Amino acid sequence: MDLRATYDYIIVGGGLAGLVLASRLSEDQSTTVLVLEAGRSGDDVIEGINSPSGAYYSSIVGTEYDWLHVTTPQTSMGNRSVGWPRGKILGGSSAMNAMYLVRPAKVEVDAWQDIIGDDKKRWGWDNMFNFMKKAENFHPPTEEVLSYTNISYDASTHGSDGPMQLAYPAVMISINNNWTSSLERAGVPTLPNPNGGVTLGGFITPSSINPSNWTRSYSRSAYIDPLPPRANLHILPDSTVLRLVLGDETDKTGEHKATGVEFAKDAQAAKSTVNVKKEVILAGGPLGSPKVLMHSGVGPKDVLEDAGVQVKVELPGVGQHLQDHLTAGVVWQTPIETAGNIKDSGSDFSRTPEFLSFINDAVAFINVTALFGGSEPVPAFQQQILDALEESSKTLVPSEYPEVVEGYKAIYETTANKFLPEVAQLEMLMSLISPGVVSIQSALQHPFSAGRTYINSSNPFDPILIDPQYYSHYADLVLMRQGVRFVRTVGAAFGDVLGAEITPGPDVQTDEQLEAWLVQGAANTQYHPTGSCAMLPKSKGGVVDADLRVYGLANVRVVDSSVFPFEFAAHLASATYGVAEQAATFLKATTYAADGSPVDRNVSSASFVGRSSVLGLCSALLVYLLAFHF
Repeated sequence: MDLRATYDYIIVGGGLAGLVLASRLSEDQSTTVLVLEAGRSGDDVIEGINSPSGAYYSSIVGTEYDWLHVTTPQTSMGNRSVGWPRGKILGGSSAMNAMYLVRPAKVEVDAWQDIIGDDKKRWGWDNMFNFMKKAENFHPPTEEVLSYTNISYDASTHGSDGPMQLAYPAVMISINNNWTSSLERAGVPTLPNPNGGVTLGGFITPSSINPSNWTRSYSRSAYIDPLPPRANLHILPDSTVLRLVLGDETDKTGEHKATGVEFAKDAQAAKSTVNVKKEVILAGGPLGSPKVLMHSGVGPKDVLEDAGVQVKVELPGVGQHLQDHLTAGVVWQTPIETAGNIKDSGSDFSRTPEFLSFINDAVAFINVTALFGGSEPVPAFQQQILDALEESSKTLVPSEYPEVVEGYKAIYETTANKFLPEVAQLEMLMSLISPGVVSIQSALQHPFSAGRTYINSSNPFDPILIDPQYYSHYADLVLMRQGVRFVRTVGAAFGDVLGAEITPGPDVQTDEQLEAWLVQGAANTQYHPTGSCAMLPKSKGGVVDADLRVYGLANVRVVDSSVFPFEFAAHLASATYGVAEQAATFLKATTYAADGSPVDRNVSSASFVGRSSVLGLCSALLVYLLAFHF
């Protein structure tokens, strides 16, 4: 009932990034902020969300708090469709994810800065590392856990006073003890300082857990729930944004200015419109943000016209460059007690917050040399991929626009030249949540396949279409196949701790058998989609520039994981927290003209983070004050 007619900022999506922005922007009591979230608050399922183990034993996946997305039939996967769970709830997917905290490598983040041509140096490792840490409050493992589990960590690679609590479970299962030692026997060294810019190696990763009460720490519990009442911040669940209200093209810049946002509770409810004074920020994720743009008339002309949507801004890259991590698991019997055995026992211990804080934290990242058993085959494989670039760009890009093809080529060359030889190609994750078995997942990190997400209807309540084009590039299947082989090597290094292999089973051995197994149903999403609103030059099918502003729109930005132009060998939460924290900083440093149009100050947001001298702090404060008052 207290909804204002106009807000300074309207944030579309109350997920991970949206709530970070809401919290940070509303710190200034003179700034009004509205968050519109399509999902419900989640209050009635809060206990399941808060318990870390809820992600495994009582997940909201498949419920009304999940968007229940499904891909189109995948041609290279036997026409199989794949479910894409995404959080439809305050906190978004941070309320339902597995809570791993795994950052990208320095070389990946620096490549992001290079591909966009960011002369302000905002999106390289040095700056983003500070913003990722800004979100965190790191807690080392307890002495008890350290006494029986090999955990390597370096507190300096994490933040110490951020809202998101970062810790290790209160207990570890005994098989965790075998993780790094088995990896070392298989040739994978232990990584002594995870999350510090290098990812290759094995480790027990920290998770988004609050050790004061052993609960999930996600964007709502970290950034919103602890706040005192703020009259300038309104968060409205059950509010699906239908479209941006765009004014006519301006004579001055040739851009359209968003004057408001149209939303409704559901398809049967009346539509409402709320006005915006400064900016609209899309934070709907890799599916929600491009969908809102397309229903607003911003996107590829062919897609919009086929869907019956009037074209306002022809922007070919909207929905393109879509990538995802694929994963498949090898499963063994085990005579050793797993977390699943304890959970099924119904014991008093199995119901304690300490036990329920246990989640799967054992990970490892390996490169292409390890996958092929040595460096000798790697140059030939790399050259084969590079030789396929022109043909792949002609046959595998789901767009008629040359800009999108150029972007595909740029991403492809970055992946082949910078990531293939230097960066992790495969993540392994050990799972102990089922009784009597151990699973080690093999997850492809840098796919050469790319797809798109798009609309085929003018009704915003109709589902968006998702086509990641899994395995459309042959190299992805080769890398996945070699990943399964390497996981088996690690399993053998466990010795008697693991028993007979159940899946895919000892009869699946040849390249052809393994590939058939991966295609026919073994591989599924690792829940890390990205790229659909890529930060790339417009000439390469980009959607946002280095200021996160949508090309052709004067006051609309995208702030979520859709802006990453390619996949990282990482989990995306930490990097997304970093994007949101940095976006909040330079939004605060933006002044606005009399008509409400943003006027960016020519200052790097690095000025506000990581200063180590009095002079640096004073300079940052001066710029900050000038940005607000002049």
